[in-house]
Amino acid sequence: MRAHRSYALAWSVLLASTASALAGGSTTSHSMIPHALTAADRTAIQHYTLSEDAFQKLLATAKDAKANQVPIDIVDPHAHSLDETAAHLEHSADFRALIARHGLTTRNFLLGEYALLSAEFAVKYAGQPNFDASLANPANVALYRRHEAELDALSGDDVNN
Repeated sequence: MRAHRSYALAWSVLLASTASALAGGSTTSHSMIPHALTAADRTAIQHYTLSEDAFQKLLATAKDAKANQVPIDIVDPHAHSLDETAAHLEHSADFRALIARHGLTTRNFLLGEYALLSAEFAVKYAGQPNFDASLANPANVALYRRHEAELDALSGDDVNN
């Protein structure tokens, strides 16, 4: 993944920024996510199952964000919960309009994005030391695998782009 994470996001920004921020450097993405989430948030994400419809809404939102240059950063280094991250995102009128166009709430958007990110990490980093792929919802991992090429192309991970 790119060094800057995926969701500043347009999906590229969505997937590219967070993954990088989360996956690279001395502070790994795996260590940043727990900092940004409460135990209840982590449990909610682990139990959140993305439907095909929810995934398509996230994908459409990412493409719209990318096309309209709406920055979305789901990894707020100052946030300690989904609610704090949501409050930060909601300060942007562009973000509020973006998710409204796609029938999402900020919380559902964040749950979906983190669930998808968790699935992505489970697929891409499962063999890494100290990485617990079992934290990802298996249904979301399967959904991610079905759409992996499409997501990689959107995030810029596809070497053919």
